[in-house]
Amino acid sequence: MKKINRRNFLKGSGLVGVAGLGGMQLGFANQLLKGGSGGNGRDLLIYVFLNGGMDGLNMVPPRSGSDYTEYSTVLRPNLHIPSSMSLPLNGQTAFGMHPSASGLANLFNNNKMAIVHATGLVEANRSHFEATRFLELGYQGSNSLGTGWLTRYFNSSLYTPDDAVMPSIVPSYNNTDAVLGDPTALVMSNPGDFALSDGHWTWGNTMQDILEEISETPQSLEQLINHQVLKASDIIQAIDWENYAPGNNASYPEGFLGQQLRTVAQLYKSDVDLEVAYVPTGGWDTHVGQGTGTEGQFADLTTELSAGLYALYQDLTASHNGRFTIIVQSEFGRRAYENSDNSTDHGYANPMFIIGDEVNGGFHGQFPGLAPNQLFEDGDVDATVDYRDVVSEILIKRQRNRFLGYIFPGYTDYTPLGVVNGTELSPVYEQDYDPLFASGFE
Repeated sequence: MKKINRRNFLKGSGLVGVAGLGGMQLGFANQLLKGGSGGNGRDLLIYVFLNGGMDGLNMVPPRSGSDYTEYSTVLRPNLHIPSSMSLPLNGQTAFGMHPSASGLANLFNNNKMAIVHATGLVEANRSHFEATRFLELGYQGSNSLGTGWLTRYFNSSLYTPDDAVMPSIVPSYNNTDAVLGDPTALVMSNPGDFALSDGHWTWGNTMQDILEEISETPQSLEQLINHQVLKASDIIQAIDWENYAPGNNASYPEGFLGQQLRTVAQLYKSDVDLEVAYVPTGGWDTHVGQGTGTEGQFADLTTELSAGLYALYQDLTASHNGRFTIIVQSEFGRRAYENSDNSTDHGYANPMFIIGDEVNGGFHGQFPGLAPNQLFEDGDVDATVDYRDVVSEILIKRQRNRFLGYIFPGYTDYTPLGVVNGTELSPVYEQDYDPLFASGFE
């Protein structure tokens, strides 16, 4: 078969779906799309995105000093988390964790979680749609790139195996712009629905066998697509999803987030070459009914998130110690001031959480302060850390991808914070630099 220029193909292909398979979108022939020398040794990267704007100031509340005074008496007299209620964190007294986040506090206190203060976009944006879009595309501008940041991450990876079966997954009902333009991204809300959906159920196995026989020696791109999808379908259906026993007796919470994280863990441990899981979860837009302490919408969301992340860590570390990194981020934080409904409106900076065995636990970055002259535009926590610095450090040290200017166009000043262990590589900032050809793919 004639060699295909991967970039030109991706530019014209978009996301590829195949009729007849329910609840999924999957690309084809990874060997045509993943260049490089092969190899392994990188983490599974799990990116948990909290849609809606998580209130970082109540998730990681001030616990002492002048910031606590401003927080509890001026900014949020009715909404603050009292220092007597927030969970203590080892090694410092300035901040605690929300009382419903016991799992996260446990990870932090065992040096398995880093909290990065005051991260955000370079330019503040309080629109859910735009801020999320900028983060998913990895680019804060008006020009359309046609690809998401994870698409460009895979395009520039020199170590993703050529024959990787399922390099990336979005365990959700909807796709994300983070994988825009990547036909290899698997979108699967429920593994049980990943099967042929046309025709009577009694014909399913026979139909799949016939289709696999037809596409066994693909002679066209369409046949190649079908072959890869059927191969993935076989693998998914062979996994015993119902009787999965998590490592360390981990207990995932009920609800969709627990299911998403459990699916990621089980798929990763099934040796399907999973490298990146992008996990979107919503509900964090707490304009009303936010609640205080351990009651209300925010406490319920925090309980589920904390329990889910703790279970995921316990599950994976039992068999893959040091081989996974979890990033938790929201599109923005909330206003420092409570609103008239004793809740919060859209703000700016927010903490990010990094979880794993190769994480340097503790606080990183600089908290800007909550005094009137320290707030951004008189009402928001100011951003002191470019979120790309956090993500890029993990891409370099754990995923061994240094093509930062290609992944994040316009990004030229990578400043590692020391949040994870690993080999520091020299970043490549050229936006037009083509790592595909540097790896020998033509």
